[in-house]
Amino acid sequence: MKKLLSLGIMLTLVMSLVVGCGGGGDKKDEKITLRLATQHPTNHMAHKSAEAIKEKIETESNGRIEVQIYPANQLGDWTQVFEEIMRGTIDIAHISVPETFDARITAGFLPYLAKDYDELKVVFAKDSYLNKQMASFHKDLGIKFLGYYCEGFSGIGVAKPVKDPAKMGAAKDSLVRVPSIDAFKLPTEALGYRTSTIPYSDTFAAMQTGVVDGWMGGPPNLNYLTFRDVIKHYYQYNLTHECTQYLMNLDKFNSLSEEDQKLIVAAFGEQSEKSIDLAKAEDEKYKKLLKEEGIEVVEFSQEELDAMAAYVRDNIWPQLTEKYTEELITGLQDALK
Repeated sequence: MKKLLSLGIMLTLVMSLVVGCGGGGDKKDEKITLRLATQHPTNHMAHKSAEAIKEKIETESNGRIEVQIYPANQLGDWTQVFEEIMRGTIDIAHISVPETFDARITAGFLPYLAKDYDELKVVFAKDSYLNKQMASFHKDLGIKFLGYYCEGFSGIGVAKPVKDPAKMGAAKDSLVRVPSIDAFKLPTEALGYRTSTIPYSDTFAAMQTGVVDGWMGGPPNLNYLTFRDVIKHYYQYNLTHECTQYLMNLDKFNSLSEEDQKLIVAAFGEQSEKSIDLAKAEDEKYKKLLKEEGIEVVEFSQEELDAMAAYVRDNIWPQLTEKYTEELITGLQDALK
């Protein structure tokens, strides 16, 4: 009896040790809550995508994984949230990315990275050169890159018509506000515009009072929703593309089972891919609304877009190597050939 009792105690201790070390746990039965922070308001198309991601993950995990969405910067602005993702205090985010820790992760804003939506599908494809580089850069920061989210091609909205809008270098006789970032400033000047880097928050008033003639950097939706009262002409240059990113804390991602990892990647990847067509439809919708508002919408032929894109890639990109590195710029140029 003493031997049996001792054997029973030993078996109990062994089983306790195994379970305590995780050997007896089953991640498939583990209840998980993921916090998803976004910068988008609830009426934005990106919020609808977040809800679709939540539904897919919760449905396919039979409710075992819960996704809690915090829209409209509820957990902090994009710079704060990015740091929280690095630290692991927020699980997942859909945000713009800062250049503070590695400027290369902002390469999605390169001018004429893509000149139209067909090319955009190639540039942002799952296995594209750019996506592979983003995955590597983010991994070094402790982040899992889950994909780009496309939000529209930018143009220039102005109060008065410009001269020779498609001719590179031709003086446009127009002063436009641009972000104080070379990736925006240099190509706008190469088009022939004079530039000002006044704060974005002051742009509407500056256009009202004639301090500047227009602004560069927003897709048709922003030109309609924010600036339709102060612009009379909108030029769809496709100069840059408004793109945000899906990001997850790498340690959190690695802590999940392989099955759950695949589900997370698939859910975000699906919306990343769909965002291109959503953005295209959004652009078309708001260009139509701009026209209905009495604003002239100028679009360019494929030949004109090809020429502008080729000029910027050949002449402006090399000037941006200090920020993005020569290796990345060369790799992107080769990928687009």
